[in-house]
Amino acid sequence: MNRKFKSAVTGLFLLCFAQPLLAFDPITTLAGSVISTAMDVRTKSEVKNDVEIDATITKRLLDNKGDELKGVSVLVFAQHVVLAGLVKSADAKHKTAVLVGKDDRIRSLQNEIIVSTTESGGSMASNLFLEKKIGATLTTTKGVSSVNMRWKAVGGRIILMGVAKTRAEADLAVSRIKALDGVKSVKSRLRISGKK
Repeated sequence: MNRKFKSAVTGLFLLCFAQPLLAFDPITTLAGSVISTAMDVRTKSEVKNDVEIDATITKRLLDNKGDELKGVSVLVFAQHVVLAGLVKSADAKHKTAVLVGKDDRIRSLQNEIIVSTTESGGSMASNLFLEKKIGATLTTTKGVSSVNMRWKAVGGRIILMGVAKTRAEADLAVSRIKALDGVKSVKSRLRISGKK
């Protein structure tokens, strides 16, 4: 067994068993970085750009946020961006897209922010718990490379983005998420890469 593969297997073991209650973030966790190195479909340049895009967008939103954008989250993978969350007006949804869209490194931008004056979007704790369950489920599902996916829970509604190698992998990821308690719906923005 080659060294890189052993590292990935060890990282996966740690992720599944040593960190089941931690949020799954393949960019920042130690186990995630080992797995990312071995299984990430992105180039080093794309990874670097993703980190920089995320940091830039986060700063821009924090600088302009106020209360109207506090429910907004940004998912970034291979310079593709999906906006998720809940705001109270169409104007706030549009404002977010304009602020985020100023970054010319972004290849595509999809705005999946929900506009509602009656919903809360769920508590932060319940959303985080559901996101952790999704991470644990996808990480342990054979045939799903979760390191190439990002997800956000908004009151039981899930936004899923990133890359799947095949339509079957994308469908499997969506079906596994839909089967979890607390999931009301799944909106998939996964792109099919076709890379083996």
